[in-house]
Amino acid sequence: MTQTIMVIHGMRHGKLNQRLSDFVNELMSKHQRTIHLSFLESDTQHLERVVKDLIQEGHQSFQIIPLLLFSAQHYCDDIPSILNNIKQTYPQIEYRIAQPLATHNNMADIMIDHITHVLKRTVQVDRIVFIGHGSSVYDMPDIELNQLMQACDVFDKPMHMMMVYGDYQYQKLLQPFLLMNENILIVPVFLYDGFLANKVKHEIAHMPSSSKVHYSSAINFDPKLSKIIEDRIQEIEVLHNVSYST
Repeated sequence: MTQTIMVIHGMRHGKLNQRLSDFVNELMSKHQRTIHLSFLESDTQHLERVVKDLIQEGHQSFQIIPLLLFSAQHYCDDIPSILNNIKQTYPQIEYRIAQPLATHNNMADIMIDHITHVLKRTVQVDRIVFIGHGSSVYDMPDIELNQLMQACDVFDKPMHMMMVYGDYQYQKLLQPFLLMNENILIVPVFLYDGFLANKVKHEIAHMPSSSKVHYSSAINFDPKLSKIIEDRIQEIEVLHNVSYST
């Protein structure tokens, strides 16, 4: 029987991983399936350890569901590298990796809801800025965030895409707008309001500005994320069944 393993970044120390586990368990509680949660940063539930423990139990087939938004280093390098290394020792295993979450059509619905929530309680917003993680190596996060932003372009306001890393760094691109005496809505395109989201807010608060900055929340395991994750699982299951029928 194929085992479903979710992978989230996590942290090696502290209580974040337990909070993330609680979020995921609650999010997926209505779906009748067994899910194994793993982390890229963990002393006890690292992806490699979770897979090897399941192999020792006799399992050989795995579907990997990355709880990652974009096709950057963790998705393109880290997860495949871990699995490839395991396969060197256990060549009998097979695995498939699902697509990242932010490329799903329903992700725009989540972001639009979060933006609308802010607009309902804010007198005026002059422009909307999406900020994602970005990458100094891969272009796909830029392409994918731009596609997501375009899908959210329903508010008749200027929209801009910026990143923490890579060619679209917000530290450079945001500064001119901060000096225009506007109301700016920042949309953090992160899975949860964690270290990176707070770092962005802290740095923006210390940038020269005559504008008023508002923030939507990060995705924060929005209930609609459950449908996206379930779709990613089903897509992998379809591929698995097709490969066995051909």
